[in-house]
Amino acid sequence: MTDDFYISGPSDYDEQTDAFRFDLDDLVDRYLEEFDINTLTMIGALTEKANELMSLGNMEFEMDEDFFNDDENENENEI
Repeated sequence: MTDDFYISGPSDYDEQTDAFRFDLDDLVDRYLEEFDINTLTMIGALTEKANELMSLGNMEFEMDEDFFNDDENENENEI
């Protein structure tokens, strides 16, 4: 028995985000085709889920080293 950890799905953050989005697109398309649900109801359900996810407090945001400098540079270029 080995202690190696194997990831079978997408390995990086961008691939995982794409996979989630593609699955979400497929789910929305399926419900529009197979059910009598309307888009406003779907938007409400998605909004409710988004609020639920935000309340979990597990949102992460990584800033690169130029995050704050980009705003300063944009403001300097506008003057």
